[in-house]
Amino acid sequence: MFLKTVFSRRFFLLFSFGAAFSLFSGRKAFSGSGSRRFLRPPGSLPEKDFLARCVKCQKCVQVCHMRVIMPLPLSAGIPAAGTPAVSYKNGYCDLCMKCVDVCPSGAIRPIEKEETAIGAAVIIKESCVAWDWSGCVVCVERCPLKAVELDGMKRPCIIKEKCNGCGECEAACPAPALRSSKKGGKGIIVVPWGEEGEYER
Repeated sequence: MFLKTVFSRRFFLLFSFGAAFSLFSGRKAFSGSGSRRFLRPPGSLPEKDFLARCVKCQKCVQVCHMRVIMPLPLSAGIPAAGTPAVSYKNGYCDLCMKCVDVCPSGAIRPIEKEETAIGAAVIIKESCVAWDWSGCVVCVERCPLKAVELDGMKRPCIIKEKCNGCGECEAACPAPALRSSKKGGKGIIVVPWGEEGEYER
């Protein structure tokens, strides 16, 4: 009887601990993205509404001829995993709007090109070549909206009001090829709106 009681208590404690751990882990996994935001295709609804509507059909991924729309991995969190996000590692968005045309759920809505706001470009000073020595003006030349200008020291600066986050500047940035491996990142990247302050220091 005594052993049975001890065993029962031990089982109860182990079960309770396991359940609590699973709940915590599951909550962490399910909350996943939490307050995280991602670069979404042009015309996407606000993040909360986007996640509620997106059916993860991958049609926008398949139709993107620039290959910049891709499904998020599981590490992004269960609600966001499989939803489309924009990455400019290998290209930029030319605003063809084909992703809008194929979206069956309304998560990506029709929008005028002039109203597009995928994200905001920010300068990564420690990686940007022009912030160490003048001469590189690639992002200035490639920006179709003239949202990147040079300051008095010939360093690139972003005109936020003009930027639509198309990523052409990021895709063209030559910093990784010109820098050492220690500073091998892009000198300019596009981030979700509202997160620019984390990089502008």
